[in-house]
Amino acid sequence: MLSEERRMKIFEYLKSKTSATTDELIEIFNASGSTIRRDLEYLASKQLIRRTHSGAIINTPYTEGNFIVNYNFMKNEKQFIAKKAIKLIEGDDFIALSGGTTSYMLAREIIDSPLKNLTILTNSVNISTLVIESVKDFRLILTGGIPRKGTYECVGEIALRVIRNFNVDKFFVGVNGISIDGGITFSNMEEAEIAKEIHSHSRKTYVIADHTKFGVVKHIRTFEFNEIDGIITDSVSKEFMNEIKKLSLRIEII
Repeated sequence: MLSEERRMKIFEYLKSKTSATTDELIEIFNASGSTIRRDLEYLASKQLIRRTHSGAIINTPYTEGNFIVNYNFMKNEKQFIAKKAIKLIEGDDFIALSGGTTSYMLAREIIDSPLKNLTILTNSVNISTLVIESVKDFRLILTGGIPRKGTYECVGEIALRVIRNFNVDKFFVGVNGISIDGGITFSNMEEAEIAKEIHSHSRKTYVIADHTKFGVVKHIRTFEFNEIDGIITDSVSKEFMNEIKKLSLRIEII
């Protein structure tokens, strides 16, 4: 496992558990004590965690779903994914973008592209701000609703009602976990509801997720693999690809 990937997983673990001992992390991540201590020092230097005598605890502001923190993790990988995803978008498309940092990266790529006459539906306050402040003459539809602290994603019945008024060509959705056994999962019930609603009104749905999301199972099982059209990622293991083939799933890994 690469150091950046391991640090991301340690950070995710601490976000979910609040605290952990060094010995606990050594066992979970199958790494040496010196490696784990270096990883914790790195995360502490970024003010994401605080060291304790026996391990580390998460810094209070950096709970699950903090946009700024997640934006800076796997940034290059997310940019790579965004450059792949934009190749699937054509002028005059009606697209939908979920909240999340990978979707935000895709929105930036769209703004910098020569694409014209796009309609963009999103529940993300951050993405809508990015689009509306750009010089591009895109048609923007913000769902409205109740914005969640940390992720800045609008959720709730108002957002769901707005989504039901449209038919989308392509939906690009960021997720929290991808697992053969666990399916495609979210951490938050309300965000999962929004994603399912947009999916039900979309001609095609593409999951956009970096490699750290593979093998992860969160609590909200949102999509099965046969419900989506593709997964756009920076890399994927041979084991995962073999499992996809064994199950005869008609899904494109991009």
